Amino acid sequence: MTKVKKPAGACLIGVATIVAAFFITNPFLTSLFDTMKAWEVLDILMLIGLLTALAFNYASKRSLEQGQEPDDTMDRRRLEINIAFYLTAGVTILFLHNWFSLLAQGTESLDGNHQALVIWAAVDTMLPLVLGATGCRLMREKS
Repeated sequence: MTKVKKPAGACLIGVATIVAAFFITNPFLTSLFDTMKAWEVLDILMLIGLLTALAFNYASKRSLEQGQEPDDTMDRRRLEINIAFYLTAGVTILFLHNWFSLLAQGTESLDGNHQALVIWAAVDTMLPLVLGATGCRLMREKS
């Protein structure tokens, strides 16, 4: 897994950048083309990115916990790894909930559905932060 850290980190940073840029510019692009088609492609990239980040963050969490006693105090590294893992898990759950609803009910289900739109806004805001931070950490780690 150590040989793929840097390429995976670069991919996570790329997905984070694309999602953030498209989310920010989306209101200006709706008059130019069907942005839902672009989101369909981005959803696949987001899923791959979230599963990748979840796997690496879980591996970091497990490797940290293997060498520590249950009564150890919380230090900065342990806090960072736990926040990264649980935040990634939370964003993944929100993403999967909305994405499965979208796949099952179609894009018409978004019309007037403020709850779904708020969840998508939360996902599209948090996902670039989570993937970007995880990607940067993977790029910094030694292979």
